Amino acid sequence: MKYLVLLLIGLYVPSAISDEISNVDIENVIQSLQIAIDAKVDRKVPDDAYLTISQYVTKYGYSFESHEITTEDGYILELQRIPAKIQGAPAALFVHGLACSAIDWVNQGPNASLALLMSDLGYDIWLFNSRGSINGMKHETFNSSTAEFWSFSFHEKGYYDLKATVDHIIETTSLEKITLIGHSEGTSSAMVLASTRSEYNDKFNLVVFLSPISYMGGVTSPLILFLTSILDELVILVNAVGFHGFAYSEQFAHLLVSACSIDGITQICGNLLGALAGPDIEQLDLDQLLIFFSSKPSGVSARQLIHYGQEILADTFREYDYGAIENYVKYGSTSPPVYNVSQITAPVAAYYSSNDYFAGVTSVERLVSELPNVVDQYLIEYEQFNHLDFILAKDVKTMIYDRVISLVSKFNPL
Repeated sequence: MKYLVLLLIGLYVPSAISDEISNVDIENVIQSLQIAIDAKVDRKVPDDAYLTISQYVTKYGYSFESHEITTEDGYILELQRIPAKIQGAPAALFVHGLACSAIDWVNQGPNASLALLMSDLGYDIWLFNSRGSINGMKHETFNSSTAEFWSFSFHEKGYYDLKATVDHIIETTSLEKITLIGHSEGTSSAMVLASTRSEYNDKFNLVVFLSPISYMGGVTSPLILFLTSILDELVILVNAVGFHGFAYSEQFAHLLVSACSIDGITQICGNLLGALAGPDIEQLDLDQLLIFFSSKPSGVSARQLIHYGQEILADTFREYDYGAIENYVKYGSTSPPVYNVSQITAPVAAYYSSNDYFAGVTSVERLVSELPNVVDQYLIEYEQFNHLDFILAKDVKTMIYDRVISLVSKFNPL
């Protein structure tokens, strides 16, 4: 079975990264598939699908700003803001997960998106976009099609991207401290920043982790565990074919949304997502799923995926493993450095669930036991709550957001 998977990847990946002629061929194939699928679409695609974040936010009556920031290593990122009506209002920074972008914090709508709920209360909302995401595809030197551009994982997102983002917010607002709210990979990046640049703990009045990802021995997704079991072979394969990253493709997103709009397939798409993140059909709104898919994948590097695979195998929260020789050159040790989470002294709240295929209960509780300043720890009562329910569940407001907002108001009052 594993060799069949490797063969299929080997056949697909070169076509995804080869020269212009091959890319044109792939575009023609996708176009042909799109035409065939469109003829079978039964479900109306929601009006909010394919909107950019600026279009979405302004459609619902919110103010919107876009700020361009540059990291120490040359990535040019778009930082987005929903400014508060009152100058000097407390600020909250939202940090997205793997293959996601800032739009995932708002596109559930005004009554169900955490960023918009907090904006309605009067908070100054800042929306992070990492390198490689829809709004992070520029670099001072590297072209986005090069290996150099895609040579990053969640470490660089925390060490460089989040640092530049926090610096810009504090400089722009003249605030001394802000609140950070992260989901999934956003929590990994936040932990990287706070553990490797310990001075940044003083810049946070509260750090909120939704499905914190650090130790990953508790991963239970069958697909992820299978791919992890052949990680060495996959690394050899992606290096051999020169696959470095997958940028957002509007064509691919349209194909995904169209396929999931076919009668009978929509439910299958939800089930497949459940097989990856944890099954919870009851909390899944199918229209909202199509809106979610319309911006996916927002961009992901091969190194990100490999790094998380390494974390699962090692069950240790540590930097990227380049191999003994390169590790020694880069780190001065044959093994990667372990992130010292005891250095994260900012107040931390950790929220997790028992049906999360990525953030296992034992893994999260191991992390929490090592954090020195945990101010709230909560295992969500609804037993089917999964990894993506933190941003997609129908009842996410009452299940967790109300608790988050209540805590934020204590540590970062209006």
